[in-house]
Amino acid sequence: MSALEIALVILISIWSLIFVIIAIALLVFLRQVKLALDRINKILENAEDVAEGVGAPLKMAAAGVAGLLSRFKIPSLKRVIDHSKDKK
Repeated sequence: MSALEIALVILISIWSLIFVIIAIALLVFLRQVKLALDRINKILENAEDVAEGVGAPLKMAAAGVAGLLSRFKIPSLKRVIDHSKDKK
């Protein structure tokens, strides 16, 4: 083999090694990104569970307040209806 062929084989080997190292580094980086996204997903799921847990008592309280308000409004509404019937 001539010196030029040996130099080309060495150069191709070096470039191949560099590309393999870059590929491995890219795979490690993408794996870290996936792990980070998994952690973020878990945090968001926990936040959703907390929001639902807080939302249920608030819905119950709102329904209770609405029930109380409707109890007070129905008799007054009935008086208005009765009063309008009396005028006719």
